[in-house]
Order: sequence, then C-alpha cells, then structure tokens
Amino acid sequence: MRAITLESFNRSLGLHEVPTPQILSNEVLIRVHASSINAFDVAVATGMLQGMMEYKFPVTIGRDLAGVVEQVGSQVSRYHLGEEVFGFLATPVVHDGTWADYVASPEDMFIAPKPTSLNFLEAGALPVAGVAALMSIDALDLSEGDRVLVVGATGGAGSYAVQLAVNHGAKVIATAAPDDEDYLRDLGAQETIDYTREDVVCAIRERYPEGIEGLADFANYADGFASLAELCAPGGGVASTLGAADSEGLAAKDVRATNVMGSPDPVLLKRLGELADSGKLRVPLQRTFSLEEATSGLDAFQREHVLGKFAISVAAA
Repeated sequence: MRAITLESFNRSLGLHEVPTPQILSNEVLIRVHASSINAFDVAVATGMLQGMMEYKFPVTIGRDLAGVVEQVGSQVSRYHLGEEVFGFLATPVVHDGTWADYVASPEDMFIAPKPTSLNFLEAGALPVAGVAALMSIDALDLSEGDRVLVVGATGGAGSYAVQLAVNHGAKVIATAAPDDEDYLRDLGAQETIDYTREDVVCAIRERYPEGIEGLADFANYADGFASLAELCAPGGGVASTLGAADSEGLAAKDVRATNVMGSPDPVLLKRLGELADSGKLRVPLQRTFSLEEATSGLDAFQREHVLGKFAISVAAA
C-alpha cells in the first residue's frame, strides 16, 4: 500500500510502498479515505519526539482517519464489512499512521461509527482536534452566561472549542489576528482580542476586572499560560493541551486546572459524531491535499496561518 513514511531521522519524508497491515482477531482493517494535519504530525515528522517516544522505523505519519471497514477479525462483533468509521491512532510507539491506504485498529479502542452528516474529508479532520476541544470544554464545566477565553482559537482544536463553549451558553472571547474576526464570529465567538496589537491579559483585565470563568488554551506553554490563568475568578476553570496547567498552585486560588491529554475513546468520538449530526459542531476545512501532496501540506501547515483544518484526501470519497 501507499504511505507517507519517515525512513530514518536522516532521510526526508516521502511517499513509499509498505506492507498492508495484517489484522489480529480483535481488529478491523480500514480503507482510509481521509485524514488531516495536526501539530503532532509535525512533531513526528521532524523528529521532535526523539527521547520522549520510541520511534520504530519506518514511521508512517498521521493520526486522524475516516474510512471504510474492509476486513474484520474473527472475534470482531462491533463492526461489519463496508461500515464507515472515524477515529485516531494513539500508540506509545511511533510507527503506525493514517496517511496510508490502510490501517488496522482494535474494534474497541480507536474508532467509532462515522457521523452520517459529514463526508469523509470532514470526518477525517474531526477526531484529534475535536476530542482535545471536547475534553477541554468538559473540564471547564461551563454554565449559561459564563465568560470563557479561548486562546489559539483559529486552530483546529480552538475552532471546535469555540463552538462547544457556545453550545453550553457561554460567552466566548477568542484571540484573533486582524483578519480572523469574521471567521471566529461565524463560529459563535461574541468577542475577539487582537493579540497582534493588544496584550491579551491586559485586555481581559480591562474588560472584566472581576475575572472570567474559564480559559481553554491551545497555544501557550508554562509562562504564557500562567499569566492567562490568573484571569480566572475563584470557582473558575482552566484547561491546557500543552501540559501547562499548574493544578496545585491554581487549586489554592479555587481555580480548577486540567492538563488535557486527548484520548481516542470511542465514547468521546461518538459524542463528537452526535454533535456534528445535530448541527451543533461543524468542521471548518481550509485546504485539502491529496496523499501525494501530503508533505507539501505539512510544510504549508508550518508556514501558514491556519484557520480550522487542513485535510488529507487518501482515497476518493
């Protein structure tokens, strides 16, 4: 099968022929129709995870997937041939990936039925970022009228988080570059802060001197996150997808702190699918690249200001 693989740290990423996965009795073989580009894919492809995760070469890039079940193991009961599924891989060893014609998955770990309202490209751009956003907003435990600041709001997870917070009845304040405001307001954000011209912390303190109820940060590491977390009033909550939330320090101020580690839990994936099918969550696709163009897409993802998601089309949907 075709796959975008990294042969070693000293070789360039490229399209190669690799063996099609052989499934175990509890696995399904999925014909991948679509995937997407995430920051994790950049980290894998550039070798940034050396020393943090084990690489087993050749490494196939990609985590997100949407596709069709093509084979089922002898013990599989949840899925049948021809069923449309979506999900993402999350394994302790960097080896398998979804920028490939086929991927094997245990039936009870990484996948769920594909949302019927989404095409393959949309479904393939939802899992990783969508789960991170869903877990972040769940952690904030928002109520009607709560004010929540979403930092990194134009990226994949941020774009989903804005919509999810709005679904809770929260007032969303989103960080934005000058040309981003229309995009974010279309997703439901009620206010924006131009981080290129204003200090976000100062802007929030000026507008809301009593503090805000929630912070979902998809962009800042420890120092930047700590300053933003100070904006939360007692009883509020903060969430970081970059491990920056200091739970002990914030607990002393009566602020809940959560470091979100996105997990491909079928229950969470099912919830995302239900939200999409109900019209409460949409997938904003900015650009689509074929599998042959995937390396160019990865370069563009690093260079460009991304609004929403970049999709990878693996097979004709």
